[in-house]
Amino acid sequence: MDNLKRPSAFFVRWDGKGMRYDCVTVSSALSACANLTALHFGKEIHGFMIKGGISSDHYSESALIDMYAKCGNVVSSRHVFDLMHGRNEVSWNSIISAYGNYGLIEDATNLLEEMEKEEFKPDHITFLAMISACSHAGLVKDGLRYFRIMTEGCKIAARMEHYACMVDLLGRAGQLNEAMSFITSMPFKPDAGIWGALLGACRVHGNVELAEIASKHLFELDPQNSGYYVLMSNINAVAGRWEGVLKVRSLMKKRRVQKLPGCSWIVINGKNHMFIAADKDHPDCAQIYSLYETLLLDLIEVGYVPQAEIVYPLLSSNRHHVCDFFVAHGYENERLECFG
Repeated sequence: MDNLKRPSAFFVRWDGKGMRYDCVTVSSALSACANLTALHFGKEIHGFMIKGGISSDHYSESALIDMYAKCGNVVSSRHVFDLMHGRNEVSWNSIISAYGNYGLIEDATNLLEEMEKEEFKPDHITFLAMISACSHAGLVKDGLRYFRIMTEGCKIAARMEHYACMVDLLGRAGQLNEAMSFITSMPFKPDAGIWGALLGACRVHGNVELAEIASKHLFELDPQNSGYYVLMSNINAVAGRWEGVLKVRSLMKKRRVQKLPGCSWIVINGKNHMFIAADKDHPDCAQIYSLYETLLLDLIEVGYVPQAEIVYPLLSSNRHHVCDFFVAHGYENERLECFG
């Protein structure tokens, strides 16, 4: 985030040294803003695009559409798209993906029809966006239909990302056996993204058997990714399979897999505030946790029920049993939450 602290300053500095930024520079900077959801900085670059006359470049404008969408501002993405003087396949794919990522299938479908009316042929990226939109909207039949249109109608060979999206689509809908059949029918070997999508779906729907199969492949394909171990351990814990929890933990220790703490950040008044789980280093942590507790109480009052079983089933009824189990196996110094 520090490298993006003042993107406008970089452009001013370049101008002062006689160096001109071009569409490649702008597209790269916008991509960085999109990945960091740095909307304010993206808007600054948008301003420089207008002043510098780069706003008419298709690739920069497409990057701008993507940046606004990933920062949660689809309205601005559409505004940029509507103001474009000329459009190409990249522009159409950017706006369709923008709507698709939010599950706005009706808007994405309308744009696809407009794209075809303007005689632009949808490609593998277009169909990936449409299948993704169906996945987020829970429209299994529509997702399968677009997959068939792509492979059978348009004769576009499905890539790894299309299969991953289809597994995610079926998995979200709880059709785990169908997702597994889809994987076994693939013309090439599934990668970690495919098995990861299945494992995530198994966690949501509590399918331990398929989770075991998926995790076995993941531990081989990406043995140092702690996230897969965490997920499989929690799936076992939710099912009350403590031997399975211990097995995963032991494998993780044997392979010396380090679990890096997740972090999040927010920029307020130009200052970056970063947090990790159970963080108490922030100078305002007392106020933050107090407000958090207040919000949680307000949520409970309106009917919110925390789904503790999704993270880890440490309910009062089995807390002592779980603690005794780990102590008996030499994990007395480990955190009870297992993976936090």
